[in-house]
Amino acid sequence: MATKKYSDSFSFLPQGGIVQDFKVGGTNIVLGFPSAESYKTKHSPFFGETIGRVANRISGAKINSLNGKSYPLAVNNGPNTLHGGVKGWGKVDFEGPKDVERNGKEAVLFTYLSKDGDEGFPGTVEFKLWYTPSVEKDESGIEKTSLEIEYEVELVGDEVEET
Repeated sequence: MATKKYSDSFSFLPQGGIVQDFKVGGTNIVLGFPSAESYKTKHSPFFGETIGRVANRISGAKINSLNGKSYPLAVNNGPNTLHGGVKGWGKVDFEGPKDVERNGKEAVLFTYLSKDGDEGFPGTVEFKLWYTPSVEKDESGIEKTSLEIEYEVELVGDEVEET
């Protein structure tokens, strides 16, 4: 699992689009593990991960009625589904990072295709995640470090009409 560094202030992992480093004044302000491998081998409490398909719990790990159908989901929190299931998006490797331009700025793009039935969820969805990091100095010379995060999810695939 390769780490993508953006200047000395930011680094990202393909697993779950994790923000591994976000340094302000040379200090990493992200709560997480020191190595990429630790995110796979330790029980991570969702440090820096992209949460998906849903954030929080779905009671009873079931979508009771969507277009007249019920969908049992992966159980991972007592009788419930938490943060997208056993694997969720935070535990899968996204495509990327890819250097792109977004809104006139340098950005990093991750993509993921979550297929119909992934963790029990209906419909195939295409997910895009952009990180637009910047380190700038204001007119008084004070350095400002920021990270803009954008998410886009689109329902795609043959089952769109059914979902």
